[in-house]
Amino acid sequence: MYRSVFLLIGLLSLSAASATSQVLPIVGSEATFEVATWNIEWFGSTSNGPSDDAQQFENVRRVIAETGIDVWALQEISDVRLFDDLLDALGTNFAGALATNSGQQRIAFIYDTRVIRLRSQISHILEDFSADFASRPPIQMDARVTIDGTTVDFTLITVHMKAFADFGSYEKRLAASRRIKNRIDFTLLAGEPVIVLGDLNDEIRRSITSGRESPYANFRDDAQDYFFATLELEDRNAATFCGSSPGCATGSTIDHILLTNEAAALYEEGSADRMENLLSDLPQYVAMTSDHLPVYALFHLGLGTDVDDPAEIPGTLTLTSIFPLPSNSFATVEISTTRPTDVTIEVSDLLGRVVLSHVDARSTIGLRRVTLDTSGLSSGVYHLRVMAGQASAGRLLPVVH
Repeated sequence: MYRSVFLLIGLLSLSAASATSQVLPIVGSEATFEVATWNIEWFGSTSNGPSDDAQQFENVRRVIAETGIDVWALQEISDVRLFDDLLDALGTNFAGALATNSGQQRIAFIYDTRVIRLRSQISHILEDFSADFASRPPIQMDARVTIDGTTVDFTLITVHMKAFADFGSYEKRLAASRRIKNRIDFTLLAGEPVIVLGDLNDEIRRSITSGRESPYANFRDDAQDYFFATLELEDRNAATFCGSSPGCATGSTIDHILLTNEAAALYEEGSADRMENLLSDLPQYVAMTSDHLPVYALFHLGLGTDVDDPAEIPGTLTLTSIFPLPSNSFATVEISTTRPTDVTIEVSDLLGRVVLSHVDARSTIGLRRVTLDTSGLSSGVYHLRVMAGQASAGRLLPVVH
């Protein structure tokens, strides 16, 4: 109780002082959709992180309220009540959800309600594999984003991977990375704009664990389907984890934003960056706010609609049905296209190996049916993907003999 009273007094005095302070630079604009990931070091903890909880609270409030970011993926929320207080302090233009797992390092989303409507409740995913995520299973937000009259549905996932460079921690990051990729590749998320944000606690080019490949090489090397918008930060040695360096001159680039190809088609090239200005705009940032810098990226929802090849326009391809399910000796795939285009159908096993491929070159408009011979496939669950240019859609294909 005493801590809450003192914190309230501190917040009141800080709010009065901040009323006359310089407003932080705005990152985005009304024409773009902005996302950011930020590890807020032990936010609200009485025994870890910045020692002045009131100052940390006010700095966090200002960054979220003033920089114009539409979605914040947050990590290391230690005080549940303080997270609720933060939402209250941000006002009615913001809403959010905090992970329900126990512990003092929870993940969360905060979003601008003027831009985003939820399509479903923000919730945990991959909870059966919680140990791979250091008991911090990811949370997923299905968002309907409207910018300047254009609406696009996004799926956003935030993660906080296992820390430290020891081999055991590396193995957990490697397993968690595979879990996330399988979820995207082998569920209805395939073919949708997906953004994965968070503290990955490792780098992309190579691992912080000596002699090991990056645990995220599975995404990095699948350039057809995935793109790390923040890889260029790593390539220019722009640290996002500052450690104890006041100017974030040392440390590593471990906070990242990963895009599926559908989201990458809307990404503003070169826009991903760290909020380096906070090191000067907020006095003693590393000591008073966080040992991580926020990392952000911008998107133009109209991108991809002004394309010479209609097959490359997202949304021109719809996978309407697969029957019978489960398949035995054949599977009929119903596809709808709004433009004349060839369609490629691939069936992959759970290791990602293509076991069946078919090209439908009729270039028709509207509904078409393609029958696949599945008699040569072993019983099991496969992933079926249809592609037309850069547009794609996928579903699970169970086969039983």
